[in-house]
Amino acid sequence: MPISKLEARDLMSRGYEMEATVLSGVVRRQGDGSWMVGDRALDEILTTLEGEEVAAVIAQVSGGYGKGRTCRVCGTEYEGNECPRCRQVRQRLRGRS
Repeated sequence: MPISKLEARDLMSRGYEMEATVLSGVVRRQGDGSWMVGDRALDEILTTLEGEEVAAVIAQVSGGYGKGRTCRVCGTEYEGNECPRCRQVRQRLRGRS
């Protein structure tokens, strides 16, 4: 089941905090059969971990990358230049209905 972009970013942040290898991006297969996540070769990363015990978390992010944004203030997912929820709140606080 897909997770939201906000949840994905939270999960990635936790990984960075623990100094883990964090990958994000579109999964695609190269002509030679190797797998890429974003611009990193999955085979290359797994080779460095050969013989080690690992835990992997792989989740589909709803909406995909590059489609829409997540507001850093309220967490709302939106498309366009600004978060419509925060814009509405700003206008209300400034006395503009």
